[in-house]
Amino acid sequence: MDTVKIGDVVRLERARQGMTQAGLAERAEVSKGRIEAIENHRGLELGLGRVVAILDALGLELRIHEKAGSTATAG
Repeated sequence: MDTVKIGDVVRLERARQGMTQAGLAERAEVSKGRIEAIENHRGLELGLGRVVAILDALGLELRIHEKAGSTATAG
């Protein structure tokens, strides 16, 4: 999942739950500007910890998995 998709998921899930950006910010213990940043695809500026906190506040989690067809191996 790239930054654009994460921002889209956050915006859609926040709206689905009837939550404002300010409400999500309070729940995730981040600033409203941080919520705006991730929803506007500037999520990489936030740091992974803050992104995970925002997702957690929405009842979501970030998962990492091998891409289909990947030939990468552990080094």
